[in-house]
Amino acid sequence: MTTSAPVEPVLDADEIQGNVVPGFLKPHMALVALAIDDVAAAKRWLGDVADQLTTLRVAMVSREKVRAHRGFRAEKRLATLGEIPDGVDDAWVNLAVSRGALDRLLHGGRHAPAVAQFADAGFQHGLAARSSLLGDPVDSAADGNPRNWVIGGPDNEADVLLVFGADRAEECVRILEEIREAAVASGLRLLYEERGAKLDDIGSEHFGFQDGVSQPGVRGRYDDTPASFVTPHTIDPEDTPDAWLYGLPGQYLVWPGEFVFGYPKSAADPLMPGAINLPGPAWCRNGSYLVFRRLRQDVPAFRTFVEEQTRALNGEPGEPGEPGFAGVSTDWVGSRIVGRWKSGAPVSRVPDADDVNLGIDRYSNNDFGYAAPAKAPPLASGHAPDSYPEAPADPIGLTCPMGAHIRKVNTRETPNDLGGRRASFARRILRRALPFGPPLPDPPASDPALGDRGLLFVSYQASIADQFEFLCNSWMGSATNPRSPGGFDLFIGEDGAPGAGRERHATIFGQGAATATLTTTTDWVVPTGGGYFFSPSISALREVLAA
Repeated sequence: MTTSAPVEPVLDADEIQGNVVPGFLKPHMALVALAIDDVAAAKRWLGDVADQLTTLRVAMVSREKVRAHRGFRAEKRLATLGEIPDGVDDAWVNLAVSRGALDRLLHGGRHAPAVAQFADAGFQHGLAARSSLLGDPVDSAADGNPRNWVIGGPDNEADVLLVFGADRAEECVRILEEIREAAVASGLRLLYEERGAKLDDIGSEHFGFQDGVSQPGVRGRYDDTPASFVTPHTIDPEDTPDAWLYGLPGQYLVWPGEFVFGYPKSAADPLMPGAINLPGPAWCRNGSYLVFRRLRQDVPAFRTFVEEQTRALNGEPGEPGEPGFAGVSTDWVGSRIVGRWKSGAPVSRVPDADDVNLGIDRYSNNDFGYAAPAKAPPLASGHAPDSYPEAPADPIGLTCPMGAHIRKVNTRETPNDLGGRRASFARRILRRALPFGPPLPDPPASDPALGDRGLLFVSYQASIADQFEFLCNSWMGSATNPRSPGGFDLFIGEDGAPGAGRERHATIFGQGAATATLTTTTDWVVPTGGGYFFSPSISALREVLAA
């Protein structure tokens, strides 16, 4: 039995790229995809750009300032939302390369055999070749088929992906143009460029829901001092084992090898480090796999679906609705599809109406489970526990449906098709995403973007196949997993089964355990580009890829 706090490893803060850990998490984002035509010139450029990449250490300095300015409680966050703290004006860039780029850069050199050592099937074959495994349309005429992607399809796969993040739009543009021009001057070819930005102060996506609420906490320190945790440890140290299990309340701390190569993975006991995860050559240490998906969101289709389902549940004038669903609103229906209200407040804690304070309160908006009642833990530094309603047990999804998006991708402490809560450590990803395109008014007067809006989705993980692809295919795209009765993840899941007509369905519960099934054949989220990449350490970039 564990009797002391886990000793968290010291991460190589000057080697790991900063968008991997702790993440840029800036209000402005941009992506640039490049092709390598002249290998020698590309190597020279890679050596030069290595000095401009933002590291974990640099990102942590800014993150600490932002955390101190905004805090975690709703009152302070409400007062500071949208503000840039004094001394923070960042413009950052990170870089990743494809499997094909590794082949070209290392060809004929002593590191060439190492390309085959990258064991991940997703990385070896690439996103376009494996998109059907994610549920993407197999019909070559469909928008979501790789043949029609704006980037990453069979004829326009990128070799290099640049990821930018900044506090101000003009600074994001400045650093992007500077680095892009240097790349093109060095013989790289521009394939794709796109900018994204927060739509509002709480970070909503185009369907209107706060995005990125439930990130896993990464175990690890950024220097040798005992309390230099990458993820804040906010629970009273006397409240064990919760103080050792969680960063913020409800946020499991995950061993860094699940995301960054060369560190311990999760073990059967989440408080104990597992084996060192090095799924490639020795120089892949401090690297991570990057997944990029350009996801177009059909906002009118989503709104129409929610409105139609709400009318059907309530009943058309003069016609009975579904028993147990009288009076439900469009926001209520949407919250059952996502598992959260638009503010980010979990339906597990406030099942009947949204609570904006809860939605932005980071001490509270993830403090819930499903298998047993959740009680707010005592907090460190003298902070009082929250006063929001506690989340009761919900083992069969009476409140937060089994098919709700947040329950599909994170089973928390409940049993699942893999056995138990270990999946809550081994199947997580680090999400880094922002919307692209202007928001669509409701009701829309006109649409200058002509429907081209959505999410620039980026994630980091130690295995594309076992983490990102698993979540998409085995959980979000399954009618039965991780637990039944559930259905598909209607929000972003895809049913790619041949002959299924791409039908997706999910079960929700009303008063008195009344049930209803929501069904659609419309893809509200359509993949329109992307790729699988490797984000190397700074040393690997200089000494291996650019050598």
